[in-house]
Parts: sequence; C-alpha cells; structure tokens
Amino acid sequence: MKLNSIEANAHYDMAHGKPAVLEHDNDGSSLYRFNIEAEFGNDEEPTVQTGWKCREVRTFDKLTKANLKKAIIRSILDETTEFDLVNSYNKHILGIVKDDAAVSEYKDYLQFIEDLDTMLKNDLSN
Repeated sequence: MKLNSIEANAHYDMAHGKPAVLEHDNDGSSLYRFNIEAEFGNDEEPTVQTGWKCREVRTFDKLTKANLKKAIIRSILDETTEFDLVNSYNKHILGIVKDDAAVSEYKDYLQFIEDLDTMLKNDLSN
C-alpha cells in the first residue's frame, strides 16, 4: 500500500482550476485532497491538460491531523481489514501461524501510516 498510488476519486476540469488541499464546504464539512495531479488529454490530444485528479475525503470533524488521518485510512481500509493486518502479524510474531506475507503486508501498512503522517504534517503546517 503506497500513499502516492491510491486511486483518484475526484476529477476537476480546467475551469475549476487546481483544487485546494483544504476546502471548507457550505454544509459544514471540509474536504482534504491529496495526490493532486494534472490529468491529460484524450485520444486526439494526449498531451493537452484537461484537468486535475486527486483523492479526496470529506469530514464533518474538526480538521486535525488525527481526524484527517482516520478519515483517510477509513476511506481505504475498513476497521476489519486493518485489525486483520495487525492480528495476522501478531499471530506470526507469536508463532501461532507462520505467515511471512503478513509481516510484509504489515510493514507496508506501517510505511503507509508513516508517509501519511508526514504528508499531513506538511499540509497542515502550510
């Protein structure tokens, strides 16, 4: 699981312009966007920028690092999947079930969390 490879779930045209990382909505919620990238062309003009794509999460909670972290993780993994990662790793470490894949998956998850922490720290300090 790589932070920069999470699939975009929002697309913006050139008229809207590059979307802001943080945006407060009229309904009291806030949008947090990451992995904002230019989106290019069609079959006729593949090198012409047509808009922007990004991953975005909406939250009604206060915009804190902890709240955004939870919203981002839950948009990708549900609690059951997250607990399964931890439990599979623990079973391997405790010698209950040998599962080298569980160790690798858990390391990937921990790296994802570290990358997420760094991204949020950078975005919220600007």
